Amino acid sequence: MSEDSADAADLIDVYADVVPGPGQRRRGQRRTPTPTLERRGFEGPVEPLPELRRPTRWGATDADRAAVIDRFDEELLARGWTTRDKERRRARTSVELLMEWLADFDGDSWQQRWLASGLNERGRDWTDAVEFENWTGRARAKRTRLLEGAGALIVLDVIRPGYRWLYGFASKRTLEWTRANRDAEGFARLDAHTDTIPDFGDADRAPLLQQLTRILIHNGGTLDDITVDDCREAYQAQVGYAVQQRTLWYRVLLDAGFLPPGAPPSIFAASRTRQRSVTQLVDGYGIEHTAIRGLLVDYLTERQAELDYSSTAALAPKLALLFWRDLEIHEPGIDSLHLSDDVARRWKERLKIVRHGRRHFGKQREDPNAILIAVRMFYSDLNHWAIEDPARWARWAAPNPISPRDLIGQNKQKRRARARMQQRTRELAPLLPALIDAADQQRRHAAALLAAGRTAGDGESFTAGDVTLIRTILAADPANGGTGRPGMVWALDPVTGQRRNLGFEEERTFWGWAMIEVLRHTGVRIEELTELTHRSLVAYTLPSTGETIPLLQITPSKTDKERLLVVSPELSEVLAAIIDRVRDGNEQIPLIARYDHAERVHSPPLPFLFQRPWGLANVMISPSYAGTLIHRITETAGITLNDGTPARITPHDFRRIYATEAVSSGLPVHIAAKVLGHDNLNTTQGYVAIYDADVIEHHRALIARRRSQRPSHEYRDVTDDEWDEFLSHFEKRKVELGTCGRAYATPCIHEHACIRCPLLRPDPKQLPRLQEIHTNLLDRLTEAHTNGWAGEIEGLEINIAATEHKLQRLTRNATASSAPTPVAAPTTPIGAGS
Repeated sequence: MSEDSADAADLIDVYADVVPGPGQRRRGQRRTPTPTLERRGFEGPVEPLPELRRPTRWGATDADRAAVIDRFDEELLARGWTTRDKERRRARTSVELLMEWLADFDGDSWQQRWLASGLNERGRDWTDAVEFENWTGRARAKRTRLLEGAGALIVLDVIRPGYRWLYGFASKRTLEWTRANRDAEGFARLDAHTDTIPDFGDADRAPLLQQLTRILIHNGGTLDDITVDDCREAYQAQVGYAVQQRTLWYRVLLDAGFLPPGAPPSIFAASRTRQRSVTQLVDGYGIEHTAIRGLLVDYLTERQAELDYSSTAALAPKLALLFWRDLEIHEPGIDSLHLSDDVARRWKERLKIVRHGRRHFGKQREDPNAILIAVRMFYSDLNHWAIEDPARWARWAAPNPISPRDLIGQNKQKRRARARMQQRTRELAPLLPALIDAADQQRRHAAALLAAGRTAGDGESFTAGDVTLIRTILAADPANGGTGRPGMVWALDPVTGQRRNLGFEEERTFWGWAMIEVLRHTGVRIEELTELTHRSLVAYTLPSTGETIPLLQITPSKTDKERLLVVSPELSEVLAAIIDRVRDGNEQIPLIARYDHAERVHSPPLPFLFQRPWGLANVMISPSYAGTLIHRITETAGITLNDGTPARITPHDFRRIYATEAVSSGLPVHIAAKVLGHDNLNTTQGYVAIYDADVIEHHRALIARRRSQRPSHEYRDVTDDEWDEFLSHFEKRKVELGTCGRAYATPCIHEHACIRCPLLRPDPKQLPRLQEIHTNLLDRLTEAHTNGWAGEIEGLEINIAATEHKLQRLTRNATASSAPTPVAAPTTPIGAGS
């Protein structure tokens, strides 16, 4: 990475401008609704809004100042804009003051002057930017004049401010007069339609009219002129304001017939990314070489016939961004696929480190082989096609820079990944019973709280289980005659002081429980679970016995193959509870469209099982929200791993646990593969986690088989004499200073010179005795030196050295055993849920 460090900053800036990472935005770019959608359970990347060119000249804005004042008198003052003469004069003066100030800016129309003034980009403080030379009044009075003047110009369609300005401008009179002056007939049709919507009240009508009026102010025209792109622009402008959760206006526009035929079923659907053409995929990465850009478009177009959209969209960045665009950045002037060894080597080194996106920049790439394989296949296909169609492809034939040696470590990485997944399965499988019990208990407890809260009066306490709450009836509560949602039951927690929505809590725990139950009983993918419809339940009659077996049809998903699963009695109870809830007392399950985030298309309206109310309509439960529901149950239950860390169980973990339990229970692997929808047995075998207990049992069975093949006399019973001899051996190992460590049935090789023997294991209790022997040896050595006994000196020195070695070992062990052992307290308490 050293040779690339100088280019790292440039590379990240280039890549970030081309493809900002998830959740990122360019400097100065406003946030998109993606985070809000994901938190609320909606799925799908947001489609980049095309540039909508708004006109800056039209009849009303081209009029001169006198004509605008005349229209103000005739269309507003004469129709009751204000009634008192003093207020009428002040209103006219307010319009004249604002127009006089705008006249100092360049432009051929009042809209152009408005944009040139900079007020359009300001929020609530826009009045602070307006200064009058001869103004002597208070600042508050100036603000009032400017607001009234701007409101009049908006109603007359002289200016069309942007959404940022409109969200900082609050004038009920302006909005009401705009509706009456622009499209009274259209809003009358809208009111007639909303009267037919069940549970539609003032709490829904007010934000609906406000948002649609803002759209007309910003765009001009009438309700019939609003397009889907106009709605997407208005919806994205809501982010950051209190109305960001209000989306009913789009549904009402659609159902009332104001949007064109074929419009997406919801604003979320309209905002999601649609399928892009191959040309759009390639052009999104800013490739400079025209011929290479054309080659990539042609190549992906050829491959598109055999790939689904998600595979094509995943292949495009590997070739266009991570391969060729990277080469253009680091190898200036490159214009050929014929790469030298040095160029190829440098590219492979760069590939090991993530170099695009600020979130993972500089980190080790987890799977560079996926990119290497894509590039290797790219070269192989070009060389093969060059033989079949040389006129079109021969010019691109080149030596493949990816050799088989580059992929040697692929199998090792796969084995490591498989080992990690299997170890995760071993850790999580024992937690499944606790999670199942917790999900059911939380669901029943939330239902009991909701039922008790519905019967309680305002300010009354009610108890369910060991929880006591105080009923709180808000102004919009249906129990108080309000227009709020019937399912909302609010209560105050006296312990925490927080207000809780019991209806939302019950809904969240129910769907979390339903997800866990269906996943553990079927082992389906989370995408397949969200695709289940009422039509997925089918019945099969056995020809032999006439018995009817319920089956669950899994629609084609990852492998593009449908399959049928037998519905167990436990699963049938769960599905019945889901169907009863979604029906909500109706005969039929509501029909809604589902967004496929992989293929980026919407399904036709179908009776999906995993849908929930959102406002006055139902929406799908997305895969990401499903994971959030399961994690909430796990976190609330305080389920932890063996080391005390909080467990994180994903929807796909249930699939691996299901496969492991099925195979461990005796289901053949090839049948398990069919149930799971795997085309390859190796994939199923990778899902199955072999437990240590299984290895031990098979190992013991192997030992038993080997023992059965050996002569029986080798396994005869021990006689009493043999047993006594065996025990006496250990009795003879006990010596003065400790224990002898020699093997069974072996003699002492040191002729019982225990001080010198390395097999002696001194007894700590004999430490004083050993010190006494050491002192005696030192005295004897002194005596030998005094008397000149040279033959004794060598032997005594050997004994002294051996004694000192054993003293050191005894002293060291005694010190270690007496010293306290520090034990750090765990940072996360065992059993903590978060």
